[in-house]
Amino acid sequence: MVMVLSTLAAGVAIVIFAGLSIFQLLLALGKPYGKMAYGGRQEAVLPTNYRIMSGVAIIIFILAMVFVAFKLEWLTGFPIPDLMNLAIWFFAFYLALNTLTNVTSRSRQEKMYMTPISLIASLCLFIIALGL
Repeated sequence: MVMVLSTLAAGVAIVIFAGLSIFQLLLALGKPYGKMAYGGRQEAVLPTNYRIMSGVAIIIFILAMVFVAFKLEWLTGFPIPDLMNLAIWFFAFYLALNTLTNVTSRSRQEKMYMTPISLIASLCLFIIALGL
């Protein structure tokens, strides 16, 4: 049985991943939000290689949403449960590392907005991974 805290954490994580997917889509489409991503190296529109990375990030966030949904049994039939569990742990640690990189970013905007977002998402995934 899935615990109430994990269910709440999953909802929060999926909302965060959906929002981050939209943000990455805007970056990939050339919107001038470069100061809030990738260490704030770009003042406005990202160069092509970073826009491609934003496209890859969208896929990663969608995969994270799918794994969370399977883990909480909102989707059923995942063929390899151990892979699902490993993926949840991977994303939790990945986002914890991402939080550290955001907090050390040169960009004030990235520190202010992305640090708490990645921290909350990481904590949510640790809650889910631990089955709380």
